[in-house]
Amino acid sequence: MTEHRTTTGTSGVAFLLQLERRLRLLHDTGEILCVSAQLLGQRLGAQQVACFDIDQTLPCPTVQHAWSDGLAPDAASDYFHGEYAARLAGALAAGQVLAVSDVASDPRTATPDALATFARLDIRAFLNIPIAKDGRLGALFVVHSRAARLWHADEIELAVQVSERVWSTILRAQAESRLRALSASMETQVAERTREFGRTWNVSPDLLGVLNLDGYFEHSNPAWHATLGWSVEEIRTTRFLELVHPDDLSRTLAAWEAANQGQPALRFENRYRHKLGGWHWLSWVAVPEGEKVYCSARDITVEKKLEADLAARNSERERLWRSAQDLMVAIDAEGCFAAVNPASAAILGWLPEEMLGRKLFDFVLPEDAAATRLALAQVTQEAMPSFENRYRHREGGHRWLSWSAAAEGDLIFATGRHVTLEKEAESTLRSMQESLRHSEMALLQSQKLEALGKLTGGVAHDFNNVLQIISGNLQLLQMTLDDDPLAAKRIASASAAVERGAKLSAQLLAFARRQPLKPLVTDLAQLLRSTEELLRRATGESIETRLLLADDCWRALVDPHQLENVILNLAINARDAMDGQGQLTIELSNSVLGSDYVARHADVAPGDYVQLTVSDTGSGIPADLLDKIFEPFFTTKKEGEGTGLGLSMAYGFLRQSGGHLTVDSVPGHGSTFRIYLPRSLEAETELPLQLSGPVLGGKETILVVEDDVQVQTTVVDMLRGLGYVVLRASDGESALAIVGSGVPIDLLFTDVVMPGKVASTELARQARLLQPQLAVLFTSGYTQDVIMQGGRLEPGVELLSKPYRREDLARRIRHLLANGRHLTALHQYRAQLAPQPAPALPGGRPGMRHILLVEDNADARAMTSELLAMLGHTVLAVGTAEAALPLLGTPGLELLLTDISLPQMSGVELAELVAREQPQLEVVFSTGHAPANSGVLDPAARFLVKPFTIEQLQHALLPPA
Repeated sequence: MTEHRTTTGTSGVAFLLQLERRLRLLHDTGEILCVSAQLLGQRLGAQQVACFDIDQTLPCPTVQHAWSDGLAPDAASDYFHGEYAARLAGALAAGQVLAVSDVASDPRTATPDALATFARLDIRAFLNIPIAKDGRLGALFVVHSRAARLWHADEIELAVQVSERVWSTILRAQAESRLRALSASMETQVAERTREFGRTWNVSPDLLGVLNLDGYFEHSNPAWHATLGWSVEEIRTTRFLELVHPDDLSRTLAAWEAANQGQPALRFENRYRHKLGGWHWLSWVAVPEGEKVYCSARDITVEKKLEADLAARNSERERLWRSAQDLMVAIDAEGCFAAVNPASAAILGWLPEEMLGRKLFDFVLPEDAAATRLALAQVTQEAMPSFENRYRHREGGHRWLSWSAAAEGDLIFATGRHVTLEKEAESTLRSMQESLRHSEMALLQSQKLEALGKLTGGVAHDFNNVLQIISGNLQLLQMTLDDDPLAAKRIASASAAVERGAKLSAQLLAFARRQPLKPLVTDLAQLLRSTEELLRRATGESIETRLLLADDCWRALVDPHQLENVILNLAINARDAMDGQGQLTIELSNSVLGSDYVARHADVAPGDYVQLTVSDTGSGIPADLLDKIFEPFFTTKKEGEGTGLGLSMAYGFLRQSGGHLTVDSVPGHGSTFRIYLPRSLEAETELPLQLSGPVLGGKETILVVEDDVQVQTTVVDMLRGLGYVVLRASDGESALAIVGSGVPIDLLFTDVVMPGKVASTELARQARLLQPQLAVLFTSGYTQDVIMQGGRLEPGVELLSKPYRREDLARRIRHLLANGRHLTALHQYRAQLAPQPAPALPGGRPGMRHILLVEDNADARAMTSELLAMLGHTVLAVGTAEAALPLLGTPGLELLLTDISLPQMSGVELAELVAREQPQLEVVFSTGHAPANSGVLDPAARFLVKPFTIEQLQHALLPPA
């Protein structure tokens, strides 16, 4: 059903006023009906409007006039000859308006005969508006529609008001017509005209009267009674001022006095009291002549009410205009703002007066200008559907507005709802959905890599045990060879294969996040500077390598040696991708990852990170391969040119370090790898000790705990070959029984992954309770969480990863045993020694000396410093040769006491530098090796062999003779 809405709001009132003005100018009944029928029909969107005189009964109407737009004129009255009129004549005679929205569904018309008639006449909806005359049906107005439609109450009210005005105007026109006819031949038909005038006097709807100078109406026509309820006698005996509204009395009195002076009153308006109460507005024309004033008044109460309603509606619209939260505007034909409501200030920051007269495109974002022009062109043709665009805000930025608009005359009236929050919410929702999609993909990829990691970790564990057996036996076999160059060559070849296998296993463990890490608080800028030369050698001279290091980069907690391997792998991959020609850029900067970034990457937490970016100008990586490049053994290189483990190792290491790795690549333009490492707020950590020097054994007792019999046999033979007394056990329970037997044991060498009820860590704990001085060294080809925290070794844990060489095993055991005895001795001496002044030196001068101590072991450094201070010396203590260098020029410094095995620069190298630059400074080497095995070539060198006694320490500090 079509909904054709016409309101009697502001525009409806304007229509009635327009109709009233048109009708005032018409005097012919046909013209009145023609104009009113056409205007009403067009206003309501109907196809026919007609007016009938009802002479006798409803089935016999007489058409006065019919206006049609698509319907046959005969259709106006044919349906009144059927049963419809018989059924509804009473309702129409009673003055009830009949509104039928669809003859097919309305029970009053949905009879077979009536439906056939309406179908023939092409009528689907209609209005019947009766005009009662002297208590009976005198006229009937009809409105016909060819389509079914819903008649709204305001449309019906409009039709009723038009019908009443038209009928009243017709009566007036008829009266005026008769009046004019009567006056056509005044000279010859005076008597007839007098009678006609009397009839006009009697039937005129206007109030006519003759007022004397005393203020009384000597004559009044019947319209007074019809309009105000007063009889002719009551009007004659009542002074007219008594009927005037008190608020209009002064104006009326002034007009009356002017009339007495001979001035006519034209369109003077005031209110007269009705006999039954209330007031009617009258519009007067008063013409004084002699001692009389001839008056005519028209009742304009309805018009006044319409004007009041219109004013009220305008006031209401003005309040709505000013209080509306939506932006309301009027735009003229030039695209300028003709009206803007105050909401502009709240939404856009612009006051209405700042926008008036300016083009709307001064405010619309340029990106939305084309769509806005298209919408404006559309709204001039028809009502514009909802349209959205962005307007500039006075303070910057923009606001989203959702518009609805309609054209009226030369103006476009539009209302814009502020929808910025909704648009932002939509954007956030889309972003969340996209983030969720990325997170799901990342989770699937992470789960796949996790599964691969578990598999490769298990394979690497067994592989390392096999390599350890092969490596150990090769080293033992090499020791039994005489001068057989061919056998030596074969053993060297086999050992090299073991090394390659060990590297492959280490890469698998890195991917599986099971490699043992020793993270240090590291200055990555310094790390990159120290590896720059290595990178240039690895990439070649034809590759331009650039380092872009931001100032004040944060520190990160990371294993520096493993990170160097990652950077080197990425550089080599970049070199291969550039085919030896291009630019490699390594950048270092600080980065803060917020919730938006984290929402798109499931494997990273928000926070502060150090960002390391490696970019190349190579061939790039196809998009369909980006998700596979971190999988083990996946490579895009030719067969034999790579293992496919470099990136998987980097991925596993960074994940194990709490970091994050991303890659962006455009085929033909290169790739960019971004490494994110969590920021550390701690001080930079000294580098770990790099053991070197001779391979020495000893006479101490070592308990080997290994469940693999072949590995156990190999390591026992290696240790016995170094001179140690070796005990063996295959599980934690049997090992604990040996420790508990009371046999003195100096070092426990145990595999991490152990069968049985007693785990390796529990074995170490209980063994140290039984023998507190026991040193512990773990070994494994596949570290588990038992000795790790978040992929990192627990503090104080010593681990030797499989496969290991005989030299590495010997040096590590010798170092642990020496440090253990040294620390034990230092504890004992500290407990026995009370603070005392240093002994006097020969010659009588006090024995206090100014000493620089360099010791990488933190416990030993602290203990030795405390002992020296208790002996009365002044001590500066550091952990590396690099930290000692700036202290060599300290005023009053006399002696350098340095360990030989230090993290980077060795104690021997430090001493050689001192000999060149500070020759007056005494140097004493502190070492766990015998002086002959220390690697010091200076025959005059002074040594303090660990563990040392107080007396040995004091003697070593004495100046040379």
